[in-house]
Formats: sequence, C-alpha cells, structure tokens
Amino acid sequence: MSSPENVHESLAGPVLVAGRYRLLERIGSGGMGVVWLARDEVLQRQVAVKELRHSWGSSDRSVAAGRERSLREARAAAALRHPHIVAVYDIAAQDGQPWIVMEFVPGRSLKDIVAEDGPLPVERAVDIGLQLLSALRAAHAAGITHRDVKPANVLISADGAVRLTDFGLATLPDAETLTETGAIIGTPGYLAPEQAKGLPPGPPADVFGLGATLYYAVEGVGPFQREAYLPTLVAYARHDIRAPRRAGALGPALLRLLAADPAKRPTAEQARRLLLGGAVRSPVLSRRRLLTTGALTGAAMATGAAVRWWHPGRSSRAGAAPPGPPPSPSGVGAVAWQRDDLYSPVKVGYVLIGAAVDGVRAVDAATGEIRWLWRSDDAQYVYDAGRGLVFVGGRDGGRILDVESGRERGARGKGFTSAVDGLVLSGEPPRTLTAYDVVTGRELWQVTGRGEFDGEIHLGPGGVLCTGVNNAASDGPSYLYGIDGRTGDLTWRTLMTKKGAVLGPWAAGPDLFAVTIDKDAWKLSRHDAASGERRWEAPLAGIREKDSSWIDVSQVVTLGALTVTGLTDRRISLAYSGVVAVEAGVVRWRRPLLSPAVLATTDGRLFAATYDSVLHELDPATGETVWSTATPGPVDSLLEGSGMLLACIGEGVTAYPLTR
Repeated sequence: MSSPENVHESLAGPVLVAGRYRLLERIGSGGMGVVWLARDEVLQRQVAVKELRHSWGSSDRSVAAGRERSLREARAAAALRHPHIVAVYDIAAQDGQPWIVMEFVPGRSLKDIVAEDGPLPVERAVDIGLQLLSALRAAHAAGITHRDVKPANVLISADGAVRLTDFGLATLPDAETLTETGAIIGTPGYLAPEQAKGLPPGPPADVFGLGATLYYAVEGVGPFQREAYLPTLVAYARHDIRAPRRAGALGPALLRLLAADPAKRPTAEQARRLLLGGAVRSPVLSRRRLLTTGALTGAAMATGAAVRWWHPGRSSRAGAAPPGPPPSPSGVGAVAWQRDDLYSPVKVGYVLIGAAVDGVRAVDAATGEIRWLWRSDDAQYVYDAGRGLVFVGGRDGGRILDVESGRERGARGKGFTSAVDGLVLSGEPPRTLTAYDVVTGRELWQVTGRGEFDGEIHLGPGGVLCTGVNNAASDGPSYLYGIDGRTGDLTWRTLMTKKGAVLGPWAAGPDLFAVTIDKDAWKLSRHDAASGERRWEAPLAGIREKDSSWIDVSQVVTLGALTVTGLTDRRISLAYSGVVAVEAGVVRWRRPLLSPAVLATTDGRLFAATYDSVLHELDPATGETVWSTATPGPVDSLLEGSGMLLACIGEGVTAYPLTR
C-alpha cells in the first residue's frame, strides 16, 4: 500500500480538491499533514492546501483525535484575523478527507533561513519577535494558545513580513481536551517544561516557544542543543540552557522568556518591552539596568554558583544559603497602592512618569492616581529633561512633554537618546556627543571623545555635564568627562584605566562615583564633580574574566559617609550578586543578595530589593536585614517620593509607606 506522501504525489497537477483547488507542488510536510501549493480556480489565486494525515496513531481514537486537532487549526486561525497570522480560507473535502485551505506565504521558514544563511543579527531577530508577539497577543486575547511556536512555524516573506502558522495544536476556550493519557503534543526543545510534564499549557507556553525560537534565530542552535541527541535530552530535562554567545543585550531577555517556571515568564505584552530593551545597545548617556531583562528560572536558583560573599562575623561554608530574614513588623511594608501600567518611570516632583503599552502616563507618587495620559504606541523610555519637561524616546524618534499637563511640546528626529537640563542629546556616531535645545531642537554643540560615550550623564556644579567615555572594545583607555553644558567645552577629563571599561558615573551631591573594570578587578572610585579629581578608590570584587560579561552595577548611592553599591549577576546567581558598603575607600561590609536594587532615603534608611521578590531594609552599619517583606515580583529599581518607597517591577509599580 502506498504511503500518504506517494498518494499525494500522484494527485499533484490535474486533480482538483473539492472541484476547486488544483494542486501544483508539495511545499512542506509535518506530523499532521502534507502542504501543497495550489491554485484556487474560482478566485484565481494561489493558496496553500493541507491534507490531514491518516496515521496519527495506532488506534481509531488516535486517528480521530489527530484529525480533530488539525481541524482546530482551521477554527482557531479562522477566528483570528491578524496580519501576522496565516489566514485560513476554507475547509474542503476530497474522498471523505478534510483539507485546510490557507493563505499562501511566498518565502521561507525561519528554520530554513537560519539553516541556510546562518544566525540573524539581533535587530532582525527582535523585529521578527515583535511581529510574532503581535500575533500571540491577539491569540491570547481571544483565549487561544498556539502550543507549538517554533522556527518551522514562522514564515517570512521576501519583504520581511512574518506570519505564524500551524494552529493545529491550538487550544480554544471550552474545547474538549484531545490529548490522550500520557501523550505530549508539541516539539521537543521548543516545548515548554509544563507541557513536557503533561500539564495543560496556557499563554506562558507560547512565550517559552517564542524565547526558544528567537534564541535559535540569533544563536543558530536551540537553547538546549548539544553535540548529540542524548546530551540534548539531558540538558532539556535539567533546563540547562546554553549561555547565549551572540545575543548581546538581548540575552537576558531570552533567558527570562525561557524561565522554567511559567509564573516567572512575562506576558506577551511584557515580552514586547523586554525585546525593545534588548534591541538597542545600552542608550548613550543612560546606562539602564540590564537586569530588567534578566531571568529567574528554577534551574538557575537550584544550581547557581556557590556564594562567595558573607556576613561579617558569621561563619558560613561556601554555597550555604543565607539565613532567612526577619519578617516585616506590623504596619511596616504594607502596600499603599499598585499599578501595572507604568514601565521604568522617572520621578519629577510629586509625580512618576513612565512608558506604558498605550503611551506615557503620569501618576501621583502618593496615591497612584493618574494625572495625565499621552497616547502613543511607540513610547519606550522616559527621561527628565529639566525645565518642567520630559523626553520620551521611541523607535521613530523622541517627543518632549510638559510635566504638569502631558502636552506635547514638539517632535524631535531620530537619534536622540537622552535628555538633561534643557538639552536633548544624541550619541550617533557613538564617539560624537551632540546637544540640541530641548524646546527649539536647534543644535548647540558637538564633542568628539577619545572613545565611545556610553554611560550615565549627570549635571554637576556650574552646569558641567559629567559622563563616561569607553574605549574597552579596542582595548584602549577609558575616561570620565566633564563638559560645559552651555558651550560643549571640555572642562576636565580623568583617565580611569589604560585598558578596560568604566561604568557610570553616578552622582550624589557634589560627588561622582564610577566603577572601573580592569582585567579581573572591579574598583569603585569617588570623584569631585567640579574637577573630576579622584578622592579614593576601593576594590568591589574579584571577577573571573570569563564571567565579567554577566556582571553589572545596578546602582551607587550614598548614606552619610557610606557609599553603597549593588552588583548584579545577570545569570540570576549569587556568585557575584550583592551589596557592598564603602567608607572613605575602605570596604565596611558585603552582603550577598540576588541582583539587588538599592536605595538610600532622605531620612537615612537603606533598602535593597532583590530579584527573588524580597524587599529588605538593611542596617547601614552591618548590612544585616532589619525587616523584610515579599514583593509582587522581581524588583528592577527603587525610587523615593511623597513619603513612599516605590518598587518598579516589570511594567508596574508597588508603593510602600515610609513609616516606622
């Protein structure tokens, strides 16, 4: 008896399916059918026609269930009219067998593109991911889960348009479960861990598939792929993800999408923000916390590297978990208000202003109430521009908004990446810093640096702009620069390292703080903001060179004479993560905490919020926890405003009263 494929081959050409669709050539096959390019003789257009296979299993029940699963493709996709979902036109019948008639997408699958042309640039992968997320958001809003997002199901046309296909595994609301006992539906390597365990998958399973698909796009291999089949299965079972090598700033976002625990994965809307953050190199003059795209996976927590930090006066063997913190006293750490529509906000006066899916909104820091909303679908980040204005950055350029009203004060062209004290700033090309007037857009000055402008920018005494200039990529010297904000004249330049990188600077009153990376030594230094003169230098940590690309400094704050630094390990590990307190160039204490965000309040208190969803108040003298409370999720940053401690968590903010 001929195989189904041979039967299909004999049908190609003269045969009309359902008297309408003429088969032209076979263009693909999978576990549930063979796909043909066909011509619709009625509408005179090319279509893709899929005949469902006969051999899904050995039992009649398996055959019926398999056929019904594929028919769901038609019902699920037909219910979704979306530019990034392959449209289903019809369900036809030929000799009692169902055929699904779909939109024909000329082009190649993402699987074939990478296999034939090699890994994609990060920017291209992010563009593909954003189009797929648009499709998934629409599907999830309709209650539909795809369940098999993988490179072979991503079709890309010649103009770069992306279509998600094969909704044959999709689940619809109120539909009877079709999976037989013990059966696993999906593709190994792109299958979410909960699916592999036989649990009912939901939208987080699609997010996992998206993460694995984009990992393949930029790395050229799957996240669990090893040199042979058996090691690959072992890696998948252990959730042992290959460290990304080509993904750059997108790497932490991919790890978060691939979290083992579905509760720790972002939603499709949150994933959009993560991809936008990983699409662009760290914005010039504003080094944002890379941890916002980190990943907290069960495997990372269970197999993280041994703890190398310790509490003073307390013996602890390497790798031992720190003791649990004391709970919050009654009335302290209670939630005052929460919002889930404010991404990475800045505090200007009494309001928080941040980006959201629908634009930019300002909320009262004391109550969380909305003051105004500026609608846009291209708001990615917000900076305080001074003079009662904020700068909103996006892919299509920047906008200037009034802090009080949210009214637009004019559009700005592409290339602007930051704003401060009445200036909008551009770092393209990266060795040149250009300043424009925040209101008129008139170019004011340019500075060409001895390296790449890549760090925070702060307003120092006398209108001096303080920033970092890196030459680490060429193994050259790195500097701190002081630039006259009115003229662009170089006020001072301080050599930080002859061969290495500089992070920061961070500002605190008349002082600047910077971190120098020189081989395997990380050093914190204090500088006079008016002259750039180095006051002291202290060792932060010894980091192996191969690990340095995973480490970042989340923040530097001051509390009286104490300077406190948060170190993050973007592998979500305690190997290098923690808080270091320095006084007059001498390290006073170190505290291991998981990728902490730190804050010193105006009333002299020290807080650290960690990526394992715990908020600590720390004793400034010892680093010990005074009290702690659970947070709704991993905290990205902390702010203080209107008597509130504000924890920024993903696309939301949780406010805690600063009362004792």
